[in-house]
Amino acid sequence: MGYSIQWDNAEKTVILQQYMDKPDKDDLYNLAKESARLLASVSHTVHIIIDEQGNRLNLNAVDIKHLEDLVPINQGVVVVIVRKSDLTYKKFLENAGKKLGPKAFKETAYAATLEEARHFLQEQFVLQYP
Repeated sequence: MGYSIQWDNAEKTVILQQYMDKPDKDDLYNLAKESARLLASVSHTVHIIIDEQGNRLNLNAVDIKHLEDLVPINQGVVVVIVRKSDLTYKKFLENAGKKLGPKAFKETAYAATLEEARHFLQEQFVLQYP
């Protein structure tokens, strides 16, 4: 398994997804399914932090449509942690993805570190972290 997923705060308002090793498409699909399951377990909005540092999964139209089909109604902002050198690529992918998967790419933000991602969510949505 090339990923981990867990609640990132006690209020269950943020999910942390992290890719490890060299993830493949099965990891992407399984992570999306597990994330949807966690979001479905609560009724409030849940934001997602995806740590993609060091990993570059190439998404095609089929992947984007699959992700689109899994987006729960209570999904909030998705903050993607990427290396600075990958930011242009990720923004290009986001722009292309918005056409094929408008729900999956509706609200995306970027951060360089996990701390920066958490700080962004705390500032924007007044979330609590220990």
